[in-house]
Amino acid sequence: MTTIRHAFLILSTAAFVPALPAAADSPPEPAAQAAIPAAIEPEPPSRSWEPFRFSLSAEVQTAWMLQDDARRLWGKRSLAGAGLSLAYDAIDFGGKTTLGLDLSWLSTTASTTNSLDLTQKTSTQVFDLGLSLRYEVFRWLSPYARVAGGMGWTSLSMGSSGLDLHDRVLLYQGSAGAGLLVRSPSVRIGHTRRWPSLAIVGRVEGGYIMGNATSFSLKSSLNGSNQDPIPLEPVSVGQAARRFPYLRITIGVGF
Repeated sequence: MTTIRHAFLILSTAAFVPALPAAADSPPEPAAQAAIPAAIEPEPPSRSWEPFRFSLSAEVQTAWMLQDDARRLWGKRSLAGAGLSLAYDAIDFGGKTTLGLDLSWLSTTASTTNSLDLTQKTSTQVFDLGLSLRYEVFRWLSPYARVAGGMGWTSLSMGSSGLDLHDRVLLYQGSAGAGLLVRSPSVRIGHTRRWPSLAIVGRVEGGYIMGNATSFSLKSSLNGSNQDPIPLEPVSVGQAARRFPYLRITIGVGF
């Protein structure tokens, strides 16, 4: 009887042991499977010094009238104007030197009382196309040289209430100057690389402008009309030279 019991235990053990590896190799239940994290796009740095190709800026320009005829015409020794400029980095020469293009618009207005006790107003609108060569000394500082040329018009009006003498002439000019460009790090306005980066950009530039002399022949009009109710020949006020140094300051965004 004891022998039969021992044989039964051995057979039961032999039948149970081979079944253990099969149980260990069986796939886990779905609830026990570990969750696989989805791929996440890494966030780009929020601040960087990556270069920008365009900049849009507001500008202020001051010019100093060196000639007596220009000071008499404008009634001031210095004139300040305001405008806008759009700049584009066209060619990058190895990461340090950049050739840039810019298009600017400048508006200047002055009002004074002349020696005849008449109100005198002058205004100028000029559009310039500039070419600049810039070298990066530091990531935030780049000196540059710039030449520009453009054209526009200037107008002169003189008179009192009810009577206006006026004229408008075409002008063209060229300029040469040098300055410094300063910039801030670029800041990405979104959370992925699809969003653009913006930087604060400023320029300080000084130089010299030479243009054609303005020659006004004032015509009469009544109450601002374009007709000549008074039979009066145009009155020439002479020529005024357009040669003066300037200081140009711009501030805007690069992108």
